[in-house]
Order: sequence, then structure tokens, then C-alpha cells
Amino acid sequence: MMLSSSNQGVIMKKYLLTYVLLILICAACAPQPQPTEQSLLPNEDSAPTGSPAALNPAQRAAVAALSKQLGLSSGQISLVSTEAVEWPDGCLGVQKIGVICTEAIVPGYNIVLKADGQEYEFHTNKDGSQIVQAGESAQAGALEEMVIKQLALNLALKENAISVASSSDVEFADACLGVSMQDVKCAKVVTPGKIIVLEADGLEYEYHVSEDGSRVQPATLALTWTREGGIAGFCDHMTVFLSGEVYGNQCRPDPDGTMRTLADLLSAKEQQQFFVWFKKFGQVDLDASDPVGVSDRMEVTLTLNGSGKAMPGKPDQQALFLWAQDLFQKLYS
Repeated sequence: MMLSSSNQGVIMKKYLLTYVLLILICAACAPQPQPTEQSLLPNEDSAPTGSPAALNPAQRAAVAALSKQLGLSSGQISLVSTEAVEWPDGCLGVQKIGVICTEAIVPGYNIVLKADGQEYEFHTNKDGSQIVQAGESAQAGALEEMVIKQLALNLALKENAISVASSSDVEFADACLGVSMQDVKCAKVVTPGKIIVLEADGLEYEYHVSEDGSRVQPATLALTWTREGGIAGFCDHMTVFLSGEVYGNQCRPDPDGTMRTLADLLSAKEQQQFFVWFKKFGQVDLDASDPVGVSDRMEVTLTLNGSGKAMPGKPDQQALFLWAQDLFQKLYS
């Protein structure tokens, strides 16, 4: 039977409509391409960290850690890069003195964040349950933690008010770790260790530490005081380090000297006065000795290695000598 041209047109339209519907159905059933992990991540120029839902658990952990460390909101932190890596050990590739790392491959991420114009690198495992900061801004290692605790005790500071300005491996030329003091003899033996510089309240405090932590030597010399001669035959030497250690030696009665701390010996007001002088005055060499030729002459000298530029007048010079003499008496009381 022959179909009219109009009927043929209707049938062709039905076939075409059916074909289009089949194509749409097949397209709907086909698996859809998923966005890659990186495509979900904001870059450095985007809104700081975007929606938290756009970050994987490791990235969220890194942002949370930096937010807590800097006291910033997550919106003030931007994600620079995320790299999937396999860390060679349980410490996620960040070695710390005194910490034993398991020998196991740990899949995770190397995440770089940015806040206030500075970049911070974090190493994480896959789910962000383990995270460690890398580079100079990493948490302090065992030796750094040890000297932070010592500085806090010496000056009655809170540990969280002290930061590590720098930490470097060195080989000291002697057993005194490169720091010489009056009446202290040093064995000439090479001693591996670290130079650690701490920062608190706008001042830096240097420590020299042996590799095993058995010897910690303050290295920022603040004040020396001597008193020799007189009828009593004094032979008193005292060294005060900026980090709060006070070393005294009376030559004959106590040849090995004694060491105590400013926080142990002085009131908060007396300590504050010392730091006021240190910040105000520069290098100051004072001499309160008896005139030359006086019988049983007493020699009294004081050197202040201040960070300021002013020079003390007579009242401050007298106050410095009284402060030092009083400190020495307390050291041996």
C-alpha cells in the first residue's frame, strides 16, 4: 500500500522524535565526570579558603592549625597549593631532635597556606588526623623546648610568650660552647650542638646547647661586676646574662662558682628595673674604684651591654652599682 506524502512526513517526524529521546536517555544514564580535587580548591587569588565544604579533611586540618597558631579566622587564610605525597616516615618528613620516627610510608599531603603575606607549609596524612608544620615556623624540637622552659623559669615568663627566632646546628670549639666567663676554664674539645635564639617582649636571648642537651649555656651577656681588694681582700666576680642566669665566683671560697636566676633572686620590680636600664643604655663601662695609691685599695667595676644608646648619669650609675652589689649578696645568701 502506498502512503501519501503527508503520511510519510508524519512517520518520519515520529522516528526522529524517538531517536532524539533515545539519545537524551542514554546521555542521562552515562557516568558524569567528577571535578578533580584541585578544581574544588580555591587558589591564592580566590576568596581566602572558600567554603569549608570545598576543602578535604587534610586541608581543613591545616587551616584550623594555622588559624589557632596565628589567632586568625579561616577566612583570612588562603590555600596556595596542595600536593599528594608519600611521606617516608611516621614524622611526615619533619625530623625533630629527641623524637623517634616510625619507618613506614605515610600517604598524605604537602599543603602550603598563606596568611598576612607569609607562607606556611604543613605535612599531613591522608585524612588530616596527623599534621605537622615544616620549615622555620615549625614547632620547637626537644632542645628548643628545653631552653624555652628555662627562659620562662629564669624570668618568670609564660612559655607561650616565648618564640624561637632561629635555631642552627654548629660545632663549638670548646666544652664551654663558645662562651667564656671569668675564672671558668674550658676544655679545648670540639662539641657539636645548636645555637638557639629565643624572642620575648621585643628582646632576643641566645643559648648555646650541646647536641645531647646535657649542657645549656646562655650566651647573651648583659652585665659583669667585679669587686677586688680592700681590707677584707675581696675577690668577687659576677656575670648576668640577659636570659636571667646569674653566675658568681668568689675565687678562693668557692672556686667553682654558683649559678642562680633573676626570678629566684629578685622581685618583679627589681627585674623590671634591670630591663629598663638594658633597653635604655648602650655599652657602659663604669668604675667605682678607690683612687690609685689609697691603702688597701678597693677596685669595683661594672659593664652593662645594653641595647639602647643613652649613657647613665651619676644617679643611674650609683643605682646600677647598688643593684649589682645587692644581687651578688643575694646570690650567696
